[in-house]
Amino acid sequence: MTEDILLIETNERVRTLTLNRPQSRNALSAALRDRFFGALANAEADDGVDVVIVTGADPVFCAGLDLKELGGQSALPDISPRWPAMTKPVIGAINGAAVTGGLELVLYCDIVIASEHARFADTHARVGLLPTWG
Repeated sequence: MTEDILLIETNERVRTLTLNRPQSRNALSAALRDRFFGALANAEADDGVDVVIVTGADPVFCAGLDLKELGGQSALPDISPRWPAMTKPVIGAINGAAVTGGLELVLYCDIVIASEHARFADTHARVGLLPTWG
């Protein structure tokens, strides 16, 4: 269900975006990337939002790009970052592994708060990619 892949909650002027694909370690599918970057832009434009928190559904933060989705395509789609210009602070609440593209999302955050379960890894070279996001 693509409508549930990104949970969006606003409470007391704080917008929380939760990557919600735990069955795939919150891997960034095309649909999730579209929703996530759109939600950031919407938060930036919303006068009722002062700060954005980015987190992932347990047990991980984000495994990076969805390689299963990419493997099924004959040509590499546009995976360039679309992080909008933000004047509002973005806080990364890192609750587990942040790997490759997930690590790059972390690097975009203005403040990072990592739980004791947080792990960070850059595995671009293992899959023949160069980091492009962060």
